[in-house]
Amino acid sequence: MEIEVVDRKENKLLEREEIHCIIKYEGPTPNRQKVKEELKKALGLNGFIVIHRIRPMFGMMQAKVYAKVYPSEAVARKIEEDYILKRETRGKGGKEETKEEAKEEAT
Repeated sequence: MEIEVVDRKENKLLEREEIHCIIKYEGPTPNRQKVKEELKKALGLNGFIVIHRIRPMFGMMQAKVYAKVYPSEAVARKIEEDYILKRETRGKGGKEETKEEAKEEAT
């Protein structure tokens, strides 16, 4: 995966860095977790990364990405909406756990 940064802006008021970039990839559109890992490696980011959106470009193996980098998860929880933060935890087993719990409740 290749990352090209289009815009990188520091937002001091909200204690975050906003990054607009284009990712080039092979195969299916990468998931949020994979994009986070690549951003950390390529840009040397540390902190809590929130992927706001990944928009694939029609007919190309590219996608526009909008990410926000917070100094900690606590700062992100104060500012970001709950539905955005739920997307971030989905890849960490959140979805699978609810399916397992539903199976246990059904039996």
